Amino acid sequence: PADPLRGRLLPQLRPLRVRPSGLGIGQAEVVQDAQIDGRRLQVQGMVAGLLGLSAGLILFAVATDNVLVPFFLVVASVVTGLGASLYHPTGSSILQARYRGGNLGRYLGINGAAGSLGRAVYPTLLFLVALPFASQSLGVVFFAAVGIAVAAVIFAGLRGLPDLHPATATTPQTAGEDGRRGAAPRVVSGSIVLLAVISLLRSVAFFGILSWIPEYISFERGAGAGLSLGTIMTLMFAGGILGQLVFGKLVETHDKRLILVVNTLLSALLLFLYVVTSGFLSLAFLGLFGFINFSGFPIFMSMISDYVPRGSTTTANALVWNLGGTGGQAIGPLLVGVLYAGSYAHLSTVFEMVLGVAAVSALLALRLPRPVRVSPVPLFG
Repeated sequence: PADPLRGRLLPQLRPLRVRPSGLGIGQAEVVQDAQIDGRRLQVQGMVAGLLGLSAGLILFAVATDNVLVPFFLVVASVVTGLGASLYHPTGSSILQARYRGGNLGRYLGINGAAGSLGRAVYPTLLFLVALPFASQSLGVVFFAAVGIAVAAVIFAGLRGLPDLHPATATTPQTAGEDGRRGAAPRVVSGSIVLLAVISLLRSVAFFGILSWIPEYISFERGAGAGLSLGTIMTLMFAGGILGQLVFGKLVETHDKRLILVVNTLLSALLLFLYVVTSGFLSLAFLGLFGFINFSGFPIFMSMISDYVPRGSTTTANALVWNLGGTGGQAIGPLLVGVLYAGSYAHLSTVFEMVLGVAAVSALLALRLPRPVRVSPVPLFG
């Protein structure tokens, strides 16, 4: 205090942060600020995605009332797709930024299991909720209102996310794919591109079949369109609730590439067995298919975290889950629709043909490189 120069400088000094070699103080602050801004965008992306999904449901409800049906169906599909493309990558990135290493798989599995629970009860719940309403469209609007309410809860609950555990933030200076410390991290790498292609082919096969399963059950299996169809679909989706938890734990302790290969091949085998059998045995195979197939979320998302630096997963998530997975969901139904040639009697044969695409995706998974295990470097002591 006796030194006038020191007295003028001390009030301007900011707390120093422990930084890794090669990053200046100002650079470290920029990294932290970018991570905080990114987390805000992740929360906003989740909220915007849910609102988009809800708006799409409302537009679908308008279409069911026979008001400009083609127009509202197209607009509703686009809005719903945009909502899903925002929600899934940003929601996954929050978990990938918060958890790392050995614990990430289980939390991705818990998140995926919650999604599978909603997906499992939805087909049956839709029929039950629509009963008290005068029209089916009001039942759809009810679920849109639920989505808006959930978006409000997420916004209120996660708006403080940037302040959570700032000391766990890591620098982008992680090892590259060659394993060298200090190598510039690449978000769009060869591994991510290959993983996106695998996701695309797998989604083309399985979602292409799943999109036509209701018609197959209704017309080929004679279940009709009603509560029995909803119950069968719920049985298939319900398997993913436990499956996501199981595979989320497995990816923490085993080679994720091998798990992806086995998961894909088993899914294809079980779906094939469902098509070629009947009765209770067929339903058992369908339930096991749901257990295996709907467990891809923790597998793919944990693999993404192995190939990109922490805090940079949103772009990679979008490439693998949106461009790959959602792209396959767009192509798959069209592919099956073209191949079945307007006759439901051909669906079982087409299903068997499309399963070959899933086998190709499993073979490509063997080409994925083994991820480099690198310990995170903290920005702060």
